[in-house]
Amino acid sequence: MNQSLVKKTIDWTLYAVTIVYILTGFGITQYRIIERLTFGLLSKSFSLSIHENLLVLFLTLLSMHLLFRPITQIYSSLKKSRAARA
Repeated sequence: MNQSLVKKTIDWTLYAVTIVYILTGFGITQYRIIERLTFGLLSKSFSLSIHENLLVLFLTLLSMHLLFRPITQIYSSLKKSRAARA
């Protein structure tokens, strides 16, 4: 799989999860406004359960986003050193 496609997928997924994470956070603190904006779909208790369950996914995607470039640089340098030996 192309590294650029993987990076874009991680970035856009992190973006979507961040938006949902912020929205559910507001759904917990400002539940009257968010319930009205989402036509009752996002209640305070539902926002809390989604928000708690998104934490691990958010932190995983954030770590992948931050560590993608160093990992690919290490991988490419190892690949070059193996090619030089052969």
